Amino acid sequence: MSTSQAPTVDPPGGASAVNPIADLSYRHYDGPLRTRAVRWWIVALLAIRGTIRKWWFWLLFLLASSSYGFWGLMLFLESRFGSDFRRMMFQTSQQDRFATSFFQAYDGSLFWLMVIGLVVGAPSIAGDNRAHALQVYLAKPITKTDYLLGKWAGVFALVFISAFLPALLLYCYCILAFWSEGIVRHEPWLIFRIVAASGATAAGLASLFVGISAWCRSTMVSAAISAGIYIATSAIAGILWGVLFFRAIQNGSMPLGSVIQHASISGVIKGVAWNIYGVALSIPNMGQGPMSGVTLRAPNGWIMGTALGVLIAVGLLAARLRIRAVEVVTG
Repeated sequence: MSTSQAPTVDPPGGASAVNPIADLSYRHYDGPLRTRAVRWWIVALLAIRGTIRKWWFWLLFLLASSSYGFWGLMLFLESRFGSDFRRMMFQTSQQDRFATSFFQAYDGSLFWLMVIGLVVGAPSIAGDNRAHALQVYLAKPITKTDYLLGKWAGVFALVFISAFLPALLLYCYCILAFWSEGIVRHEPWLIFRIVAASGATAAGLASLFVGISAWCRSTMVSAAISAGIYIATSAIAGILWGVLFFRAIQNGSMPLGSVIQHASISGVIKGVAWNIYGVALSIPNMGQGPMSGVTLRAPNGWIMGTALGVLIAVGLLAARLRIRAVEVVTG
């Protein structure tokens, strides 16, 4: 017994497997065609979200904030014990004690900001190089510049937040506690100095660590090289300053010695922040007696600013030259 199957008839036009589009209004669309203008932000947001979920980031954040808590306590004690306490701890005038406190707190947090930038920036591109993730990133509608800017912005944002938020909390405390003493009148630009110092620090550290990370395929190697450069330049600058200029600085000849002292990654970043806050610091001069002191001023602002600009440009350029969608074998 045979069975017969009814023949199938394809619909007109041979579109048996594809349903026709019912809404054809798109054919008459003549509006603007926009692409995502901030494609780099997607890359940055991925790094930011992944980092703020880690417990160690908040531990480092608290360590970076501890110096602001200390100097906030000093300001509180100064308001209770008066001018004698101020001369002992701040060694500055009553009006300048606020900017001095913020710079001293910043100086105390700089090491921990470096650690935050290191643990976030060292694996930023090195990890992608090891996992060949650049092929995935650059296969999407994103350029090499978008990718680099996103990685840099992710490190920048995390370091900036870690530097700015503690300073902002201390600033709010000062506004509430010292409003009657005219803190806004004496320091009208203090909040802008805080933003500028935090931004300069974040930009310098992000450029250094991202630039080195782009040339590494191992996060450990990237972290070791980055930390080595940061620490070695600080040690060399400190030794040169101590050998060549310490006596001259004690005698009051400071400008050249101050520049040499800041001829390092950390020194340049600190020197820029010092110029932003515009304060003078006093240190004891034991060679002239226990009660005498030497006034230290910020190193030349043009030299420090130029050095920071070179650091940022070299770091970004080095990373941009290394970013490739595929591994290129030469030789």
